[in-house]
Amino acid sequence: MSSAARASKPRDVPSRPQTRTRTGTRTHTHSSSSAAARTRPAALLLTGSPRWLPAAVLVAGPVIGAVLGHAAGGYHGPAFAVLTVGSAALATASATPNGRWWVIPALPPVAWLVAATAELGWHDPPYQSAKAKAVGLVHATTHVFPVIVAALVTMGLVSAAAAAVRRRPRGGRRA
Repeated sequence: MSSAARASKPRDVPSRPQTRTRTGTRTHTHSSSSAAARTRPAALLLTGSPRWLPAAVLVAGPVIGAVLGHAAGGYHGPAFAVLTVGSAALATASATPNGRWWVIPALPPVAWLVAATAELGWHDPPYQSAKAKAVGLVHATTHVFPVIVAALVTMGLVSAAAAAVRRRPRGGRRA
């Protein structure tokens, strides 16, 4: 057979066998990591949620809460608090365990930034001087701090629930 004919003929390359070992609750495969990641079930409380959902909810909750609160008369009132805490819980529940490492620490700056923007932008009468704006930032911080603490406690409870669900034994009853 000529070298050109051999080059056009596909070669049979033996594939690496996939051996699976079981260690604790994790399954290790000797295949590519992306294929293994696709076969492992996600440890989510909200299965099937898109990957962008935690980030979108984490930002949208406080923003919508401030806008609804502004429409109701107080941009740092109950609408802001309820939507911020609820969106924090939803973002935590829809994040993967590794994603929770950025979702939980991202909440305080996001909520504070929304509260500070609302305070400086919608305060009536508007803040005029730099000193007055600094006072406005202090007001925003004092209004948003309890909301951040409540949201972080809620996120901790959701994370604990997700860990409990993940560690729950699967399968039938043991004799």
